[in-house]
Amino acid sequence: MYIILIISNIKKIRMKKITDNTFLGKLTLLLNVVVLVLFVISTLSLLKFDKINVAVVNDRDAYEKAYENFVMAQHPLRQDSAEVAYYTNKLDSLRTKAVANTRDEKKSLADMINLTTETLKEKTKIQEKDQKALQEAEATYLPLKDAWDAQNADRDAAKRGFWVLACITAIAFLIKTFFFARWDSKNLRNLHNISPWMKDGYSVASPYIAWFVPIINLIKPLSVFKEIWEESDYALENKEIVKVDKDNTVDNSGLYMGIWWGLLLISCWIMNLILFFTFFREGAFFVKANHSTMVIVAIVIMVLAMLMEAMLISQYNKKNKLLLANEDKF
Repeated sequence: MYIILIISNIKKIRMKKITDNTFLGKLTLLLNVVVLVLFVISTLSLLKFDKINVAVVNDRDAYEKAYENFVMAQHPLRQDSAEVAYYTNKLDSLRTKAVANTRDEKKSLADMINLTTETLKEKTKIQEKDQKALQEAEATYLPLKDAWDAQNADRDAAKRGFWVLACITAIAFLIKTFFFARWDSKNLRNLHNISPWMKDGYSVASPYIAWFVPIINLIKPLSVFKEIWEESDYALENKEIVKVDKDNTVDNSGLYMGIWWGLLLISCWIMNLILFFTFFREGAFFVKANHSTMVIVAIVIMVLAMLMEAMLISQYNKKNKLLLANEDKF
């Protein structure tokens, strides 16, 4: 009986209340760099696509007009060919007709031959004129068609390249988000182990729900992270591990977290806006906006969001180290 009790006490001593989660924080920072690099490459790829797309949109009217003229130029030739063939056959028929017996019949046949000959010449001239118009329309249309086909092939290739990069970036972002949620969850578990009142707060599963459930993920990740931060500060101050002069110290952590979350949401909103207007609306998004400006804005906001996140993760990792170093006080 005593042996069982001793073993139980040894297990309790060895059981850690607080775990070192700094590796997950550092892994999240590393994945942030990967996501940022992929984001920049994807944005530049999107810019390449849109440059080609702008050219396609701008050339569309000229191409469609040339195509319409080419099709319209073909229509008269069908009637011209039919009429020339008709009068040619008619003329051959008149010339091979049996010789007229009377003078009037001869005169009538000669008049018909002359009339048909003149009509055939007129129809032939019209046919030649329409043939020339078709050749001119064809000369205008074919080069435009070749350029149009080449542009569309380039656009399709650029579009496929962008979507490949976009999918890779999205997957990298999801992986990074999972590890951030995992980091949050383990930090919450630490707080649950040392702070009994945390049973009324977020559960260890809350970070996963906050990050991956639509609509909720617009605000909950910030709320969860903020609670982890504030409860950690309270635990450190309550045990006098960290002494803070509240009268002379201004805590800007809430402001920094708000800026971080705002920048992250804005960067996601800008990218969704660009994607929507580029791929799901007629025309090209950058037709009415400067290419370089939009790319720079998107990249700068993402860089600022990642820098703010790196600062917050690094600062909280220090809190985690302090909690771990003073585990015996809890």
